[in-house]
Amino acid sequence: INNALKTGNLKIIDKKTPWDKTTVILSKPFLFTDTKENNFVVISKPRLRELSIENIEKRNGQIDSVDCFREIITSAKTVIRICSPFMQKNVLNDDSFPELRQLIFDVLKRNVEIKLLSRELFKGRGVEIQWIIDVADDLGKIDNLRVVDYHFTSENGLVLSSTHAKLLIADYNMAYVGSAELRRNSLVANFEVGCLVKGPQVFGICEVFDFMFSKGRIWR
Repeated sequence: INNALKTGNLKIIDKKTPWDKTTVILSKPFLFTDTKENNFVVISKPRLRELSIENIEKRNGQIDSVDCFREIITSAKTVIRICSPFMQKNVLNDDSFPELRQLIFDVLKRNVEIKLLSRELFKGRGVEIQWIIDVADDLGKIDNLRVVDYHFTSENGLVLSSTHAKLLIADYNMAYVGSAELRRNSLVANFEVGCLVKGPQVFGICEVFDFMFSKGRIWR
C-alpha cells in the first residue's frame, strides 16, 4: 500500500489509526502493457577461462552483469533495494566491480536510501558488508542505509527460513532478477543468468522485497 501511494496508484480518502482502518481508492490503474522491449537477458560470463561467449552475448543483445548493476545503481533517484544473500567485500577487487564503492558513495551523496537484505550477518558474515556501512558513515549518511538479516535456524542448526534471492532494484522503475549478486565469484568466475526488468512489473518486485525485508532482523 505504501508503495502504491508513492507511485500514485492509490489515494487516501479517510486516514485512520490503526492503519488497517484507513480507506483508500484506486486513483491510477496498475497497467501491465506489452513488456517485450523492457526485458533484457543479463549474463555473468566466466572470465577466468576463454569461452568466447561474447559473440553469443552480442548477437542476442545480452548485457553483462556488471554493466546491468551499474545502470541500475546510477539510475536510482530515491531508493535502491539490494538482496544479496552472500554479498562479499571481494566484490570491490580490481578484477570484479571496484567502482561499486564510488557508485554507492555517489547515490548516498544524492540522498538516495539503500535497503540491503542479506543473511547470516549475525553468524559472522557481518564483516563482509561492513564496507558499505563505512561508506555511509564516512559520508554522514548512515541514516540512509538500512541492513536486514533474513536467516532463521532451529536449535540444532537446521535452516528454517532464509533468503537466497538475488535482486537489485532502482526506485520502482528498474530491477535485476537473477542468480548474480555482489560478490567476486558471481561476477568473474561463475556462469550466472538473470533479467533486467523495466516498467510496471518492477512495482510487484519491490512489494515482495519490502515484505521480506520487514520480516528479517535489523543488523543496523
